[in-house]
Amino acid sequence: MWYNQTMNKEFLKEVGKFILDLTKVIFAIAIITPLVKDGGFHMAPIAFGTVTAIFGMYILKKGVEDE
Repeated sequence: MWYNQTMNKEFLKEVGKFILDLTKVIFAIAIITPLVKDGGFHMAPIAFGTVTAIFGMYILKKGVEDE
């Protein structure tokens, strides 16, 4: 039983870290693409990046709880 809980916590931590890494890529693309294309900044990719950052932090927090 304790092994399953430990594995679940580790899995949640790793998924949270992955989502935060994905967020970094989203923000990089959202910022760099308009600079290269000489276009305007759009709020949709930044909002999506913010949502994924919040979700990633929530999942990471769930994995770190009770350690």
